[in-house]
Formats: sequence, C-alpha cells, structure tokens
Amino acid sequence: MELPQNAHEAPHTELAAPDAAPQVVDTTSPSLQAMSPQQLVDHLAVLLQQDELPDRKVVDLIKNQFQRRKAALSAELTPAERETLEIHESRLEDLFTTFKERDRKRQELLEQQYKENKEKREALLGRFEQLFKSNEEGQDFAKLYGDFVQLRDEWKAIGEVAQQDQASLAKRFYELRDQFYDLKAINDDLRQLDFKKNLEAKRALLEELRALESVKDPILAHRQLTELIAQWHDLGPVAKEQRAEIQAEYKALTTAQHKRHQEFHDQKKASEEENLQAKVKLCEAVEALLEQGGFTTHNAWAKGVEQIKAWQAEWKTIGHAPRKDNDQVWQRFRAGIDTFFLHRGEFVRASHAQEHEVLTQKRALIARAKELRERTDWDAAAAELRQLQEEWKALGSVSQRYSQRIWSEFREHFDYFFERRRKEGRQHSSPRGAAQEHLTAKLQILEELAALQEGELPTNLSDVLALYNIKWKAIGFVPQRRKEEINARYRELLDQLHGILRKNRAARRLSGYGDTLKHLEERGGTLQGERSRMQRHLDRLRSELETYESNLTRLNVSSASGSSLLTELERKRSALVEDIKLAEQKLALLDAEGQEG
Repeated sequence: MELPQNAHEAPHTELAAPDAAPQVVDTTSPSLQAMSPQQLVDHLAVLLQQDELPDRKVVDLIKNQFQRRKAALSAELTPAERETLEIHESRLEDLFTTFKERDRKRQELLEQQYKENKEKREALLGRFEQLFKSNEEGQDFAKLYGDFVQLRDEWKAIGEVAQQDQASLAKRFYELRDQFYDLKAINDDLRQLDFKKNLEAKRALLEELRALESVKDPILAHRQLTELIAQWHDLGPVAKEQRAEIQAEYKALTTAQHKRHQEFHDQKKASEEENLQAKVKLCEAVEALLEQGGFTTHNAWAKGVEQIKAWQAEWKTIGHAPRKDNDQVWQRFRAGIDTFFLHRGEFVRASHAQEHEVLTQKRALIARAKELRERTDWDAAAAELRQLQEEWKALGSVSQRYSQRIWSEFREHFDYFFERRRKEGRQHSSPRGAAQEHLTAKLQILEELAALQEGELPTNLSDVLALYNIKWKAIGFVPQRRKEEINARYRELLDQLHGILRKNRAARRLSGYGDTLKHLEERGGTLQGERSRMQRHLDRLRSELETYESNLTRLNVSSASGSSLLTELERKRSALVEDIKLAEQKLALLDAEGQEG
C-alpha cells in the first residue's frame, strides 16, 4: 500500500499555548506616579476607548493610584481644588462601572467560547476514535492517513479551552495519535522511517536540553525548557526498543531543569522574606521616630528629615518583598513618612505664626530704641537701651529674610546714641574710673560668652552674638594694659561660636537644598543644568579663596591696622572654606540623585 509522501512527518502542537498574562503595571512606575488625578482619569478613559478592553489589574492599579494621589493631596487642597478632585473621582467611578460591565460581558463571551471549543474538541476525539474502527473494517490506509491529517489540522485550528480542561483533552489526543502510529496496518518500512526521523529529532532536542545547563538565568532556561518540552510532545514515537532509553534521558534532563528552577524560586522566596523583614524594620524605625517626638526646633526637624531621607535611600537598596506583602509594607512605610512630613508642615505653619508675633514685638522694640536715641540723660538712657537688648535677645530669632534688615534698624539707633554719648558726654566722666568700669563690663561679657559656649546653644544664636557685639562696642575704652588681652579673648570666643553657627547653618542649607532638588523638574530645571550651575559656583568660591590666601601671605601684620585687617581676612577665609565644603556636599548630593534616576 503506497502512502502519502508526508505520512512520516511528526504532528505539530495540537494545543495552542495560552496567551501570556497581561503585563501588570508596577505601582511605583514613574509613568503612573507622575500623573495627576485628572491625568489618571483621562488615561483610563483613553484605554476604555480602544478596541481591546484593558486587563482588570491595569484598571485596578489606576484606581488605586488615584486614591493614593487623593490621600497625598487632600491636606493641601483649597476648597475649590477639593471640589475639582471630587468631580474627577466621580468620573473615575463612572468609568470603572463602565469597565466592569464590559469586562463582565467579555468574561461571559470567553467562557462561552471555551465551552464551544471544548465541545468541538470532544467531538473531534470521537471522530478520531471512529478512525480506528475504519481500520478494522479494512479501509485503505492512504484514506485513513488523509483523515488523520485532517483531524490533526482541525485540532490545531480550534481555539483555547478552559485551563482545567486543557490537559485532559490534550492527553486523550496524544494517546490516540500514538495509537494511530502503532496501527499494524502501517507499512513497516514507513514506520521505521518515521521512527528514525523522530529519533533524530528527539536526539537533537536532547542536545538542546543539555545546553540549558550553560544558561545562567534560571528563568530564561525554564522558558526555553517549556518550548523544548512542547516540541518533544509534538514529535511522534520512536522504535519500541529505543523508547525507554531515550525517554529516561529526556526525563533526567527535564527533571534537572525543573529542580534548578524550583531551587531558584525557593532562594528567591527566602531572599524576599529577608527583604520583607528589612523593610518592616524600617517601618518600625519611622514609627519609633514619630512616637519619640521631641521635634520642637527647626534644627530637630532638619535632623529628622535627614534620618527619613537616609531610610528612604536604604529602602531603595532593598529588593522586592513577597508579592502578597510588598504593597502592604510599602503602604505602611509611606504612611509613616507622610505622617512625619504632615507634622513637620504643621510645625512650619506654627513657626511662621510665631515668627510673625516675634517680628511684631521686635519692631516695637525698634520704635522704643528710636525714642531713646536723642536722650541726654546718658546713664538712664543707656540702661534702658541695654534692657531693650535683653528683651530683644529673649524674643528669639526670625527668618533670614527679615533678621538682617530689622537688626540693622535696631542697631542703628544704638550706634547713634552711643556715638553721641562718646562725643557729647565724655566731659561728665572720669577717664580712669570709666576705663575700670568698662573693663568690668567687658569681663562680664567674656564670662557670659564662655558660659554660652559650654551650655546648650540658643536657637537665635546669631542675634545673641550680634547683641553682645553691640554691648562690647558701646562699653568704651578699657585700661591700656588689658586692652589686647581682653580683645584677643573676645575674638577667640566669637570665632568659636560663629564656627558652631556656620556648621548648623550649613546643615540646614544642605537639608533645604535636598528638598529643592525634589521639585527641580516642576520649576523647569534639570539635574544636569543644576550640577553645571553648582560647579561654576564652586569654581568661583575656590578662586576667591586663592585670592584671600594670597593676600594673607603678603599682609604686613606689624602694625595695628595690619593686625585688624589680618583678622578680618582670616574670618572671610574661614567663611569661604565652609561655603566650599557646602558646595562640594551639594555636588555629591546631585551626583547621588543622578545615579538613582
């Protein structure tokens, strides 16, 4: 009996592989996180206008992201903005309702299609079984083979069935296919040719299975393994005497790859559990910081912000937690940080209100100082002015936006009065007795400055030092033999306290700069542009430092004026060094932000 030329060819895949699961959008994806509530709603509306309905997980993620954005913005919105947000939320709910209805219909159609496909496959299997009866009735094998090829092609053309039915139906089809190849009526030569070709094909697949051992990525290797297994099942049988051997080799290779894939997932699971514990510890650290409290000053809040940023940076270095816990632990961490910054915002608003009150009271002191500046009862007026200084110091500080200007106004009245007293009231005092009194007053200031340095520094240290400077200058001359001694000690104490002040100020400025970088893009800037600007600023500072250091080496300090100028240059040089350090820290912060991005 002569058979068709292609009778020995192995059948192809009878079951189409199920479509890959839709790609789930990560909740931390910049594309969604960067969207405003309105943009999220518009994005969902566009997706629903497309011919293909989006996956349910994608829609849920958009809705969840909207709720997160709403929660993050709700505390900062004006009534009008809140009303607009509610309108967007209503749109979102309408779109979500529309999606659910369309999705329900899609599922119903899909289930109906699965049902119809299952019925088609079961009917085809029945026809396949009838094919063996035709053989028993002595039908020509060429006709049988043509019927078999038609059945095989029809099987491949039928669409998907439900997952729970797929394996059982495929198993029945493969068994019938193998039985067909074993029909006694098949020509022995043709069977041997088929067996030989199938053997060659299976040996080639075994080589590809061995090559998977050199694939380093277990996920990629398992994906290739799945493809090779599908190809193996598509091939027909080999000679009976070789089946056990080649099947054993196939089983050993596939089992090794399955074991490798399982070990990878076991290790991944253990690693994810470690990541979860590390993330939980960070959540607990943030919560402990909130319970600890103690944020009563700007400096304390600045340190808290630095700690929060350090924890955020550490969080980014930790890998994924288990999928069932990853989002929950992130929400916990995010909630703690949001609470921290919410309290910080309340503190800032309260500080602004307090600053306004302090500013009002200091302006009242300026008005009182202005009234005293024209007095001629020198001692009484001086005592009242000193009392104003004490009140000024007790009030605390205001922001740099106002401090220098109102301080200049306040000090101008003091300078005016004490200059008048120096010129007009000199004849009323004994020079020797006045010098001794002045010495006593300046020694008292030195003691107070030393005590200030050893104790807890006030938050308005800059204003306090400026007030002491007014007092020092207003006191007048001291005995000549003690002049250099107490002036040197005064400068030493001021330098030490100003050094502490500069360090604190630098820390606050660096913290504020970090906040500025977060909103850089919102203001139309880029990290690269900001880095170029900061590098130019650093180059200018370094050039100025070289100029000061060059002047210091050439300055003649043998004269009194030279000594005074040298002191001033040294102070400016120290300030430049601190500014350079701050600029370098800002550049490092920019580089770190660039690497994260």
